[in-house]
Amino acid sequence: MKRLVIASMGALALAGCGSTAEPEGEETATEAPATAAAAEEPVAPSFDCSKSDSQATDLVCKTPMLARMDNELQRLYALAESGTYASEERLEELTAMQRGWIKGRDDCWKADDPLQCVTTSYAMRIHELRQGFYDSRQQDAKGITNGPLALACDGADYGVSATFVNADPGVAFLQWLDQSVALVQVPSGSGAKYEGSNYAGKAQLFTKGDEAMFTPPGGEEMTCRIEEIG
Repeated sequence: MKRLVIASMGALALAGCGSTAEPEGEETATEAPATAAAAEEPVAPSFDCSKSDSQATDLVCKTPMLARMDNELQRLYALAESGTYASEERLEELTAMQRGWIKGRDDCWKADDPLQCVTTSYAMRIHELRQGFYDSRQQDAKGITNGPLALACDGADYGVSATFVNADPGVAFLQWLDQSVALVQVPSGSGAKYEGSNYAGKAQLFTKGDEAMFTPPGGEEMTCRIEEIG
C-alpha cells in the first residue's frame, strides 16, 4: 500500500519541542506503585532537551513522570504510524491530530497549573491513540499503558472509559459524557489511589483488582467494576 509522504512523522510526533514560544516566567497498570525515589531518577524524554524552547517541554525534561509519558506516547504514535491499518487517510488524520496536540500542549504555559495541564495533555493524547488506533495497542508488553477499559459504575446511566499509564507515579485518564480528568497516583495502603481535578472540581479513583471506587468532579462516590471493552 502506498504510504503518504509526510516529512519525518516520527520527529513530528514529539520533537515539537516548543512549536509555540511563551513569555519567560505481577502488577497491572491500574495498580502501579507510586515510588517517590524512582520518580526522582533522571529520565530522558523522546526529544533533545537541549532544544527545548517551551515551558511545556521544559517541564517534561525535568519531570520523570512526564518524560516517561512522552516516551510512551512516542512509542504508541510510531505503532499507529507504521501499523497494518496505517492507510493514507489514517496517516493524514494521525499527523493532523498530533500537530494540534503539540500546539495544545505548548499552550499550557497559559494555565494556572502548567504541570497539571501538561500531565492532562499527555494522558488525553495517550488515551486518544489507544482508543482510536488499533495498531497502537499491539505491543503492550513493551510499554507502560493499559486501556481503554470501561468503568461500569452502580447508579450511573453513562459509561466511563479509562486508560492507565504506569509512569511512576501512575496516571489514570477517565472520560465520560462531556467530561474528562487526569488523575495522578498518590500513596495508598492497598490498591491504587488516584487524585486530580478538572473545571468541575476534585475527583478521586481507587482501584483494587477489577473493583473501583470513583468520585467524579462535584459528584458522589460510586462503586464500579473495571471491564474490558468488547
